[in-house]
Order: sequence, then structure tokens, then C-alpha cells
Amino acid sequence: VMPLEKAAAKARIQKSDFAGLFTQELGWDNHKSTLHLSVTGSDFTLHAVAEKRGFVAYHCPTPAAQSLPDYPTRRRIEHEVARAAHEHVVIFTDAAQTPQVWQWVKREPGH
Repeated sequence: VMPLEKAAAKARIQKSDFAGLFTQELGWDNHKSTLHLSVTGSDFTLHAVAEKRGFVAYHCPTPAAQSLPDYPTRRRIEHEVARAAHEHVVIFTDAAQTPQVWQWVKREPGH
């Protein structure tokens, strides 16, 4: 287990360098895949940035001139992502990549 360099991790989060955060700072494996989803009449593209033992981190950038998806829409996106990777986290960003919304749903055994 590698110790977390907090300053480096914080800098990567501030730069929206999610692949670097997970692979370089947290020791996850590279994972490159893309999910294209249509939810509530809008299209979303999620990019897998890293993976650790089946747990996948996805980045969902919001298209320019659109605001972050609201909570019900993020939940629907999360539900669709679960079909591709049961355990996952989705990081939503707007075009300026601020703010960031990190969404993770705890899975209970048997669900």
C-alpha cells in the first residue's frame, strides 16, 4: 500500500486530473472505456479513468453550455452505469470542470 501524498492528490482533483489521481496517487490500474447513455432526453458520455479489482471510476463531463445534471438525472445515469460496472464512482463536471460532483452508491450484499 502506497501512502497518499495529500498535496499531490488535491492538486490533481483541482486540475480535474482524475486518471492521474486514481492511477498515480491511489495506485489503481489504467482503464479505458467509454459509455454512451441517453437519459431523460439528454446524451451523456462517461469515460472510465481507472479500475481497481472491478471497481471503476468514471468521469462524466457535461457538454458546454449545459449545467450539471440534477440529482434525479445523476441517479438515473448511475443506474445505467451499474449495468457496465456494478461497483463504481461517477465524477460529474461542468464545462469549466468546477464544480465537481462525486457520486458513489453503496451496494449492500444481495442488492
